[in-house]
Amino acid sequence: MQQNNHDYIISGGQQGKSRLDVLSHVLQDYTKSLLEKHGVSKGISFLDVGCGGGNVSAMVADMVGENGLVTAIDFDESIIALAKQDAEAIGRKNVTFNAMSAYELPYNKEFDVAYARFLLSHLEDPLAVLQRMKQGVKPGGRVIVEDVQFSGHFCHPYCNAFCRYVEYYMKVAEHKGANAEIGPMLVSLFREAGFNEIGFDMIQPCFNTGEGKWMAWLTLDRIKETLINEQIAFRDEIVALLHEIEDFTNDQNTVISMPRIFRVWGVNTNVVK
Repeated sequence: MQQNNHDYIISGGQQGKSRLDVLSHVLQDYTKSLLEKHGVSKGISFLDVGCGGGNVSAMVADMVGENGLVTAIDFDESIIALAKQDAEAIGRKNVTFNAMSAYELPYNKEFDVAYARFLLSHLEDPLAVLQRMKQGVKPGGRVIVEDVQFSGHFCHPYCNAFCRYVEYYMKVAEHKGANAEIGPMLVSLFREAGFNEIGFDMIQPCFNTGEGKWMAWLTLDRIKETLINEQIAFRDEIVALLHEIEDFTNDQNTVISMPRIFRVWGVNTNVVK
């Protein structure tokens, strides 16, 4: 099975990178504390699967220090190139970026921690990738995944355009064979993949101001071409929805949430000789 740009519903390139930069900035403290809690420290080796814009990779490169190593992979060559440029600009020399499908991870017992954020919900076969990640960590190594239950989005007060956006995202994901509702299913996927010491929690950041509140608008803007190409919505309708969400977002009396984000972890206790 292959990953390719035609299956990914969110636009890539510089526009896609800009959205990922905002997303990572909003979630940085949440993700950093999660990784610290589960073994990311000086000197370890770390695999970032579906690294996108490389924001987590660069953060972890700092966390593991010069004696640690980060390997970051993503199927999108243009995003990988941009991520590499950013890492070089801030002097992160202990991170390596590779353009590669998550289905083709070649690693075997190489990493202390493997991680993926908002990757499995875009895949037709997330279990296969989770098993590849498990194979890539050392015995006793840990795999950590963050992913969404997209229907858990909410806003206040009611906004028809926001609700249509949530419906459209879930529909186009389904058209592409993805699963925008994967969050609550991750624990059972980890169990099926053979992990031990499985645990999870859930977060849901909410905003009435600031860049996090713009994630709905940014995401709709970045999936509009896929919505049109899949004949789910017409361009004029999407433009109108974007204007309505923009007005709603600018109102400091409104609240917009992120999707529910499930964070799941497990340990590879299988020793394969």
